[in-house]
Amino acid sequence: MRSSLLLFVLVTACQKAPPTTPDGTFRVFSDTVRKQDAKTAFTMLSEKSRALLTERSKAISAASKGTIKEEPALLAFFSPRRASPLVSIAVAKADEKKAELDVKLCSQPLDAGGACPTGADVQERVTMVKEAQRWAVELPELVTP
Repeated sequence: MRSSLLLFVLVTACQKAPPTTPDGTFRVFSDTVRKQDAKTAFTMLSEKSRALLTERSKAISAASKGTIKEEPALLAFFSPRRASPLVSIAVAKADEKKAELDVKLCSQPLDAGGACPTGADVQERVTMVKEAQRWAVELPELVTP
């Protein structure tokens, strides 16, 4: 009994607390996408983004007569190419329910020093929403303002 409790305490203490800020959440999301962990990345999306991806996945599966499985996470995040490296994140504006981030990605692999080659950085605006006491990513191509 005592060893089970000690194991539980050790495992719990070693787990990272989820991020509590929109930029921290996006950083974890970006790392998750780069690791090609589609299922975890999918859970970090807003409810609206997940619902729209699920709807698209069902339509694709139905059109293929079941040849293509209904996998909304893979539809959104599986790619033979690695995701672009994250260069920087800045909170452009935020309140308690919504945040807009200026995210800079590198369109090329980082150099040996971990820097983005000159002219290879791409700036994007990312919307985060607060849902159920956590920050979630809205996919811009799915959610229109």
